[in-house]
This record gives sequence, C-alpha cells and structure tokens, in this order.
Amino acid sequence: MRFVIIVLTAFTLNAWAQFDPAGGEPGSKSIHKDASSITGWSSSAEIYRGFMQINDTSLGKPTVGDSSSAIGAMDGLVVSLGDGGEAVLTFAEPITNRSGYDFAVFENGFKVGLSFYLELAHVEVSNDGINYVRFPSETVSDTSYQIDNFGYLKPTDIYNLAGKHQAPYGTLFDLEEVGLDTIRFVRLIDVIGSLDSSSGSRDSKGKIINDPFPSPFESGGFDLDAVAVVNGELLNVQDVASSKIELQSNRVSKNELVRLVGSQQSEIQVFDALGANVYSGYVNQFSLPTAGMYFVQITQNAITYTRKICVY
Repeated sequence: MRFVIIVLTAFTLNAWAQFDPAGGEPGSKSIHKDASSITGWSSSAEIYRGFMQINDTSLGKPTVGDSSSAIGAMDGLVVSLGDGGEAVLTFAEPITNRSGYDFAVFENGFKVGLSFYLELAHVEVSNDGINYVRFPSETVSDTSYQIDNFGYLKPTDIYNLAGKHQAPYGTLFDLEEVGLDTIRFVRLIDVIGSLDSSSGSRDSKGKIINDPFPSPFESGGFDLDAVAVVNGELLNVQDVASSKIELQSNRVSKNELVRLVGSQQSEIQVFDALGANVYSGYVNQFSLPTAGMYFVQITQNAITYTRKICVY
C-alpha cells in the first residue's frame, strides 16, 4: 500500500507541475554546456559578495572562487556569491534579442536520485551597465517550512530564476520578455532563501522564495559557473512521444533483460519509487532483480529521456 501511495503521489505532483521540468528533460527550458547553439561566453566579471549568513555577519563572506571563475565556458569552477551577493557579467559583443532564447546561466546544482539540490539567483540585464531590468520570476515552492542547507527544490516550482536547472544544464532567458533589443551586461543577485520576511528574497509577485538556508560555508550562496550567449534558436527539446529511444518492454519479470530499441549503448540510470539509484551503466540492455516500479533515465546526445518500467 505504501508503494502505491508513493507512486500516486508522484503522478499527482507531476500533474500539478507549474513550470518547465529539470535540465535535459522533455520540455525543459535548459541548454547543455556543450550545445552547438552556444556562440559565446562572458568576457569579464565583477563580484560583490554577500555574507555567508545574513543574520550572523560575524561568519564573514564566502571565499570560493573569484571573478575569473565566472568568465568563459562552463568548467566546474565557480565563484560563490553569499547571501544577496552579486555578479555583473560583461560581454565583448552585445547580446541581441532574436527569435527564441538569447543567453543562459550555469550554476553547480545537482541531482540526488529524483530530487534536486538547487541555489537560485535573480537575473537582471542592461545595455549601459547603469539601468537594469529584472526578469519576472515566480515560485510556488512550499513556504510552510524552511528548506535547510541539505533540502531540495523542485524545478517545476520555479520560473525565471537562475540555478533552477542542475549542472551541466543552464537556465535559458529570452530578452523579448523584458523588452530589450540588445544588452551588454547580465547581473545575478543571490536569492536569500530565508522565510524571515525582513531578509528573505521575493519573486516578482511578492511571494517569499524558499531556498536552502542558512548556508554558512565558504561556498555559501549562488555558485556561478558561467553565462553563455545563445544563437536565438528555439532549442526545442525532443518530445518523449516522438523519441525513437524506447524500452523493448515496460513490463518485465525479475532478472529479465530490458533492451533499448532504436539506440546504441546509452548512459542508463534506474531509480526506484523512493528515488534511490539502483542501477547505473553505459549499456543497451540491463536487468533488475527485485519486483517494483522503476524510473529509467536514458541519456544520449546530451538529452535525457525518462521511461517507467514495472518489474514483477
């Protein structure tokens, strides 16, 4: 009965998802760091760090990274902004508003099973470095409790905040949404995730943003890796229904081989209904020894497909 409740709850949450899903998933407004649609990266950066913990300034400010960490391609080297800290990125050539997305922000969030550890930042843009316009953001995350530093966020609860997609995926932004034709500067402002109304950050609708807090570490706050220029393509993510990558069967017996159809070897990760990773490999077939419901993630050419399988 517990298993059935878990599965039904998962499907109920998906049915009520507000915004686009995690990086690499069908319909996600994200881009892989190696995508051919990326045409350039920020050329310089200025960093203004906040404190590790805004309500205990005696802890000092984060020390991880420096301005050079935010320049150039995503490489896993980050600069930590601290609570309310800022980063201003400059581009050698103006970013132009074209059809589709125009730039992407990369953070070092990560996936744990079926959950996501994410840290967020507001995104503002400017053509002159003086007058900035903020992208409208929204969050529908639960605010009945404080997400602590080891808590998780749901990408589907977050809109237009940098960091909503896990590495190595960047969060995409379209200048059309803020009415600017060209920009030379992108400013990122760390979201202070405290539910304390006197210090916590709010979205464009005035709702307080629940984000991992406190994070009193040398790497506290938003961890900026890179900002990319995108060539304006819509970057349509392949639809699950039209994908040629399929499982030969979504119902198999214990230890029966599960084979991929229409694919060579792919990166495979299998999670049980509780989100535990029970299998990983680079294969075109695998088997599972225990009955239950599983989610199979198949990654190929920087796109991740998710399939459900029942083992009996």
